[in-house]
Amino acid sequence: MTKIDRERIVDTALEIIATDGESALSMRPLAARLGVTPMALYRYFPDRDALLLALVERVSEEIWLPEPAVAPRERAVALALCLHDFLVGHPWMIRLISTGRLTSPAGLRFPEGFLGCARDAGLDDATAFVFYRTMFASVLGQATITSARKQTGVVIAVSPNASASNTPAVAALSPRWPEFDALATPEAVFGAVADLLAVR
Repeated sequence: MTKIDRERIVDTALEIIATDGESALSMRPLAARLGVTPMALYRYFPDRDALLLALVERVSEEIWLPEPAVAPRERAVALALCLHDFLVGHPWMIRLISTGRLTSPAGLRFPEGFLGCARDAGLDDATAFVFYRTMFASVLGQATITSARKQTGVVIAVSPNASASNTPAVAALSPRWPEFDALATPEAVFGAVADLLAVR
């Protein structure tokens, strides 16, 4: 009979996710790959969420937060870039994080950091929370775009159907869309969000 342990289960689950995505992970195919029955897995993980949390905790060990900058804006941008790069390296985590169901101690350092930047900039608790949520949403969105481009190599272009009458702003920028798109780097996008720290 095949021997398994918690570490081997997590390793194999990560292999499945890396090749087929998070939606492909379930106990039955995981057990088949390990050469055991699905019931054998439940001795280590009571359900799929418990297994996913173990995967999140495992990959979160790779997170190395940047050295904190003095200014809150620069700290927020550096923190956002750190989270962005981590998610691009593990794109299956983007959807999991956005659901808010699975968090790890390492992952909680990001909301802690964004809230700290907002408080240091003088924002009250409610506004600090909105800043954290805005930055977090921005990171998730940018990581999704970066990951998609990394996989496909396709740069999103403006549809030739953009009309001056229906979408005048888009039509006006259409000839320079690739140029502006290249300027909208993750750092530039996060910097624009971090500029909210100066608005009080």
